Amino acid sequence: MPRPVLASVALLAPLVAGFLPVRADLLHAAESRVTELTVMLAEPPRSMDPADQSATATRSVLAPFYETLLRQDETGALHPALATAWTSSADGLRWRFAIRPGLRFHDGTNCDAAAVAASLRRLIDPKAALAGSGIFREIISSAEQEAGDVVVTLRHPYAEILPLLSVTQAAIVSPRAAARGDLGRHADGTGPFVFVAWRQGKDVQAARNPAYWGPAPALDRLRWVWSPEPSVLNMALQTGDADIVDPLAPVFARLYTPGERGATVAQVRRAQGAALFWAALNTKLPPLDDSRVRRALGLAIDREALVAGLLHGFGRPACHALTPDIAGARSCAPGEARAHLAQARALLAEAGHGSGFTIAVAVQEPEEPIAEALQAMWRGIGVTLEIRRQEAGVWVQSAFAPPEAKRRAGTGMIITSWSAPFIADLQLRPLYASVSAAPAGANLGFFSDDAVDAAINAVAEERDPAIRRRTLDDLQARLDAQAPILPLYNADTVYGVRRGVEGVTALRDGEIIVAGASLTGAALPAGGAP
Repeated sequence: MPRPVLASVALLAPLVAGFLPVRADLLHAAESRVTELTVMLAEPPRSMDPADQSATATRSVLAPFYETLLRQDETGALHPALATAWTSSADGLRWRFAIRPGLRFHDGTNCDAAAVAASLRRLIDPKAALAGSGIFREIISSAEQEAGDVVVTLRHPYAEILPLLSVTQAAIVSPRAAARGDLGRHADGTGPFVFVAWRQGKDVQAARNPAYWGPAPALDRLRWVWSPEPSVLNMALQTGDADIVDPLAPVFARLYTPGERGATVAQVRRAQGAALFWAALNTKLPPLDDSRVRRALGLAIDREALVAGLLHGFGRPACHALTPDIAGARSCAPGEARAHLAQARALLAEAGHGSGFTIAVAVQEPEEPIAEALQAMWRGIGVTLEIRRQEAGVWVQSAFAPPEAKRRAGTGMIITSWSAPFIADLQLRPLYASVSAAPAGANLGFFSDDAVDAAINAVAEERDPAIRRRTLDDLQARLDAQAPILPLYNADTVYGVRRGVEGVTALRDGEIIVAGASLTGAALPAGGAP
């Protein structure tokens, strides 16, 4: 909460039992006043190991604990982090990174070139079987120490290797902590905050790192809590039980507009997001195995209505495969985001389905309103959409089931979202490449096209911006014609911040950055307006 809170050694001791010596320094005198910030998210973290997760909410929790070789800001610009400089060979296969001197992990061990190389080797080690490491294993062949530098060797040229090394999964972890085998439960990096506790089902706690190499954080403590209920997040913002809530459902945003009571205690912030919401069509299941049928479904969607009705304007229609942050992404042409029912009916008739058909979609609760909207829109072309709402675990099994299992279940469509800002390859390869077909990857509709695979590989290796743009344009046109996925909209990041809290930002993938936050003299106490 945005106010000083009273802490004592007696209360904190159980949380820091077993800490290494550096963590003992986190405790003040018997009773000290500390500043604490509480962040409420929509879901709990999945792991404290940055390489063993791929969830936006988890990345928000991990960001204060870990750092990468380079840091990417909300505009996509790259900045030095653990690496102070970098160079590459002419062929783009060898990258040399100068490691910042004097770094230490939270466990007190040195974060030198040898430790950084060890962390990267762990990332690409197939025996480690880390959930977020697949793309790195495909691209990086080795990471070695050379004096005070780390040399990363690629299997093939990869135009976006620097942005890739800035994502959370590539964060540098303590080799000693990794060897202990408890990184999944106990974060250990070089960031401005040190892990204190993860109390299952309750919260994650962090304390300021007194040995941090960069600017000292303004806050003493961070705390993350969570709830899947949008109304709970909104109420926590109003009462002060949380200082920051992410996401704030767009339907509640109006409560914080000037003149409304909510505006006296909090404000709504909006950041342009790269989150693409989409529907994957089962290309192995008739009649969705016909590209004309798939295109017809896309033509019958009023994407402008989806943005207005579901996002309350906090987003943009998406008509093509790439999100706007990618250089070369196609935007919706005039009128393209509206429904074109006559064209859709004509395509269905041409494909022999003029009388319509029924398909089933698997969704989680947050995406059910999207399915209901599509259900209403597709009635206009004679298509019946059967909605199967599933709990998270069941949905994952349905979404990533192989073709035969989806055929037996009659699953024709999956609705979900994806976010990989600024890296075209990570927007394309996981969703469209043949090798990414479920259950191996997020190609949930089993789409396969040799020309598309070749173009994805060509874009990944091409370093000439003009050639990349042309290849991306041709690739998007080919995907438009095949329509294995129906892009729906790009959602903005909408989050709430209590008055008196400053320095909070959001990245394009929806990750909330709170390590640089501070409290001003205008910070409100819990319980609403003074």
